[in-house]
Amino acid sequence: MQLTLPLAIENRLARAHELLSAAFGPVAQTQRMDPVSQMVFAMLSGRTRDEIARTAFEGLANSFPSWEPLARMRAGDLQRRIALTTFPEKKAIYVPGALQTIMRRRHELDLEFLGRRSVGMAQDWLETLPGVGAKTSAAVLNFSTLHKRVLCVDTAHHRVAVRFGLVPGKASLERASRLLNLQIPDHWTADDTETHHVLMQDLGKTLCVHGRPRCAPCPLRLMCPSADSSIEAPPPAAIAAPFHQDHQGG
Repeated sequence: MQLTLPLAIENRLARAHELLSAAFGPVAQTQRMDPVSQMVFAMLSGRTRDEIARTAFEGLANSFPSWEPLARMRAGDLQRRIALTTFPEKKAIYVPGALQTIMRRRHELDLEFLGRRSVGMAQDWLETLPGVGAKTSAAVLNFSTLHKRVLCVDTAHHRVAVRFGLVPGKASLERASRLLNLQIPDHWTADDTETHHVLMQDLGKTLCVHGRPRCAPCPLRLMCPSADSSIEAPPPAAIAAPFHQDHQGG
């Protein structure tokens, strides 16, 4: 019987996961934050290096007893506090706006109620907040204490998925996120989706980089339609990538 396209693609995603897991070993679990804190961190981390986003987040977290003062913070004041992140002028509007919207709708600054909703309904609710898209909503649901079974897709993960043929080359990050989540094997858990994100994200940051990728040491090279077939793979000992860095921003 001929395989359908969705099944064939799902098998490729699962196979990529197996190869990356075998090459780079288990992924360490991170300390989970409450979903509101995770949302703030994910919004700050957009298009921003992990260490810069972490410094900005910790600076804000250490300044306030809760996130309510951040919701009332003036955009200009917040922009100066997060100036080293990318697009601080937009984040200085969106972050307080998202927090204010939660408080207006829920009469408290809390997202624990999303734990009682399906992934789809929870994502739909989150993505009505200012500045919250598919990446941030998935990060909130998967990386926080909610720990739901959903795959977060950032730009590095997206790049690998396009080159590996899991999503169309012209698919936006939002569309790629939807398509990749449809390909998750039925038996995967929230831990599996988190691990897959970390492996794909780190591959995109270390080997499958923007510009000219380092195809030779890539564990996916023999299956990847975008790989440079003229390059011989190095011995296993030569494959050394700084994997498993902080991924809470997605």
